[in-house]
Amino acid sequence: MSLESYVKFSLAKVGDVFTRPVFIRDISESKKEGGKTHLRFALLDGESEISAMKFSTTEAQMQEAGITKHMIASAKIKVTDYNGKSFNIEDIAPYSGGDLSINDFVITPPGDVNEMYDEIIQMLKDCADDMGGTVTPLSELAISILEENKVKFLRSSAAIGVHHNFLGGLIYHSYRMFKAANALCTVYDELDKELLMSAAAIHDIGKIWEYKTDMYGDAEYTVSGVLFGHIYLGANLVNKQAEKLKSEKGASFNDEKLMLLAHMILSHHGTLEWGAVVPPAIPEAFALHYIDNLDAKLNVCDKEYKKFTAGGVTQSKPFTFDGRIYKPRYKD
Repeated sequence: MSLESYVKFSLAKVGDVFTRPVFIRDISESKKEGGKTHLRFALLDGESEISAMKFSTTEAQMQEAGITKHMIASAKIKVTDYNGKSFNIEDIAPYSGGDLSINDFVITPPGDVNEMYDEIIQMLKDCADDMGGTVTPLSELAISILEENKVKFLRSSAAIGVHHNFLGGLIYHSYRMFKAANALCTVYDELDKELLMSAAAIHDIGKIWEYKTDMYGDAEYTVSGVLFGHIYLGANLVNKQAEKLKSEKGASFNDEKLMLLAHMILSHHGTLEWGAVVPPAIPEAFALHYIDNLDAKLNVCDKEYKKFTAGGVTQSKPFTFDGRIYKPRYKD
């Protein structure tokens, strides 16, 4: 049976009680007042992820019942009104059907990641600037970085949490930023299009070494991620790859553009408070930062909208937001 025939988390309303197959992404145990132990499940329905509670239950009891993370289960879920739409698990058991696989549940980008990748490569070629034939286009450097790391780039998550934290989240985030950068250049023609487009394509490339993404889309920090972080790893790669292309292919990049590309990666978080090594110092760096922030914010809004009904607000301020988010009624 198709997952389309079941109630989706995003469409469930307060008061609904429904039973459907779910994929258990994670289970965490906590003790509340009075010593009772409760479980919080991270559940996927193939479209979105929710946090669902199972009260007065321990992880050991669930294991005895055959329930662990990274498995498909059949869950009876009740939607309650607790600071907004909340999900409680009334019953859960291993899924007995053989018609569903993990791939049916794992969240992936809307659209084919290979098509996104091909479009990025082609548009980088189209914006190449050889400065009158005097230099190797900077876009060739960005293309070579992507080509050498294509497999990881297409499957990596863009974060542990917050935004684009799913299988293929990195390319989806980069693709949307890349398209936004292209559109921005049609309005602000003073921007160096090749520089901005190249930076948008590889600004987060360091995340393929910062995180290890498993087949479920779960990401965890690597040693390199803990010691260096994706911003340093990405900026360092720009210089290493440029030297490699100079040595192996006789490339001759404009040194100032190379420096500015590294600067844009180092500064794309905008402020030191949010992890930037330095603040943006050129127009293209400001543009990259705001595009990055915009895409992250819109992805968080999309995730939050799937958790509550139209006309309501988020239970709290999402991380990096200054206030709560409202969902317009016409979007239900």
